[in-house]
Amino acid sequence: MENETEQLPRQITHVWQLTAVVTAVIIGAIGGGSLAIGLSNSLMFFTVCGWLIIGIALVTLIAMLALVPYRWRFWTYRISDRDVELHKGYFFRKQIVIPIARVQNVQLDQGPFLRWQKLQEIAIVTAATSHKIDGVSPETAEQLKELIMKLAKKARNDL
Repeated sequence: MENETEQLPRQITHVWQLTAVVTAVIIGAIGGGSLAIGLSNSLMFFTVCGWLIIGIALVTLIAMLALVPYRWRFWTYRISDRDVELHKGYFFRKQIVIPIARVQNVQLDQGPFLRWQKLQEIAIVTAATSHKIDGVSPETAEQLKELIMKLAKKARNDL
């Protein structure tokens, strides 16, 4: 696992899809509430805003669902003796390099959507910020946590 570029498991796409649906439903509910207020009280402003927000919810849902395969394909990570690298995106590339010596803590998180897919999120915490690996199997998460903390302890002792 060390020094190899790894891709997230395929199950993370289900989590991202469900997150997109929940986000769209929440935005749509706000639009529906505005629409209901506008129609029941003959308030044109709330009616127009309601339809606009519902449209935004639909566009958001379509865009988020369409981007799930793209997001999965280009989301990779690599752990070496010197750093943790996170790579995201193809058109809008983002590479995050976290020096191992700066790592203070590694947290494993699991919300209901991740638990449903038997995945865990790994948060790599430094003094300045926290970076996340979106979801890996619990066994992999535990191995990565132990590896990163072992490498961080070794790097701090070498300084």
